[in-house]
Amino acid sequence: MTKKILLVAYHFPPSIEVGGLRIANWCRHLPQYGWTPYVLTVMDKHLDKVDPENLKYVGSVKVVKAGLMPRLSSGYLAVKKSMQRLCCRPNRPRGLSEDNSEYYMPSNPSVDSMVETMVQRLRRYIRSFLMLPDQHRNWILPALIQGLHMIRHEKIDCVLTSGPPHSAHLVGWVLKLITGVRWIVDFRDPWMTGGTKKLYSNCGMSLRIDRWLEWHVLQRADLVVANTERLSKEFQKAYGGQLSNRSVCIANGFDAEFFSRFSQVGKENIFTIVYAGTLYFGRTPEPVFRAVYELIQEGCVDPRRIRIRLVGQCRSIDGGSVERIIQHYRLDSIVEVLDSVSYDRAVEMVKQSHLALLLAPNQPYQIPAKVYDYMGIGTTVLALTEDGATSDLVQATGIGAVFLSSDVAGIKKFIVRSMNCPADAVLPAKNRTVADYEIRSLARSLAHHLDQIIGRTEYAAGVQELRSRL
Repeated sequence: MTKKILLVAYHFPPSIEVGGLRIANWCRHLPQYGWTPYVLTVMDKHLDKVDPENLKYVGSVKVVKAGLMPRLSSGYLAVKKSMQRLCCRPNRPRGLSEDNSEYYMPSNPSVDSMVETMVQRLRRYIRSFLMLPDQHRNWILPALIQGLHMIRHEKIDCVLTSGPPHSAHLVGWVLKLITGVRWIVDFRDPWMTGGTKKLYSNCGMSLRIDRWLEWHVLQRADLVVANTERLSKEFQKAYGGQLSNRSVCIANGFDAEFFSRFSQVGKENIFTIVYAGTLYFGRTPEPVFRAVYELIQEGCVDPRRIRIRLVGQCRSIDGGSVERIIQHYRLDSIVEVLDSVSYDRAVEMVKQSHLALLLAPNQPYQIPAKVYDYMGIGTTVLALTEDGATSDLVQATGIGAVFLSSDVAGIKKFIVRSMNCPADAVLPAKNRTVADYEIRSLARSLAHHLDQIIGRTEYAAGVQELRSRL
């Protein structure tokens, strides 16, 4: 008999957010293993950016979309303006605040600077509670209503909530409390364990509430899924026996069928290093620029034999111009910066290249989605990252080599080795196969765990019924 699962995720095609592809992949392949998927997501009109092309990764699945409740930010802005009026006096020179509304500039630095600090602290406190657990909290109630209808109308066997945003997990928590449905929590990124909320306004009290929410979510869930081994182990370390056998790792992956389309694409005539994506959160190709510059200066590399190609949102790094960095290393004729292209074209460009550059700084528990693209394409990976989940994956599968950003000497040696004998460029020995990360294999793993949950529940119900008869 076919079993039914409701996948609850804020990000889902046509959203361009890469997190939605994990759920889309499961939707396509779970039916092969006896599970019919249903999806609960947000209405398209509330998405920042959409790409209808992403819908081709979904397959045949029923999708229900929930709206958003009115935000509390309007109330916050009203309080903010009231505080500004309260903390200023008339007949003072005016300026512009962060939101371009007028405020009176303080005339007594020793006193009024203290008042402004208090205002800033109050503003941070207010924002921290408006962001519990994240900025998508106004989706929780509409999603909950739709989820209850789906569970009762479609006779759903399991609910899986995927985050971030982790507000989706609160939907699952309440659905389980009300209906008793089996519930799986999927962490694509850390919440509190293994993570911080440094990108959000926070305070001591809001962080304690976040930890309390995470603790209750993990206690209530029938299964806790992390997408990296590092994060899964961190959950087990933090919660120990409380998770027992309820914590597993199911990685992201690649679609071998999709990438097989590019099997006939050949390499560029000139040795090419490509980066496809966005430069943000400290991601910079500068170590590679420096390595190539030094190799050229040392006469180890002919500048006519090498190219570096940046594709996507790559024209600035933390507000600075990439063009200036290129000029600093005198690589104007070597580095090519291209704006965003279609996904298929980006895949083709990576396939044509000899090295695929991967930048993953300060992400000990996360793996950038593009590493699975590189894996599926088969282009050797040059990864700049610290010890962590990304380093583990690259070295375990032997798909490339890993260097610290400061290890310019190591990067230089690897580039020269790759140019001279590309087939032998990858040094790490494999202890996991690339096939382990094919999405069919990962969907089969998820289905296996779902079957176990259903089996445990049915066994427990049978024992309880037998006891009642006795």
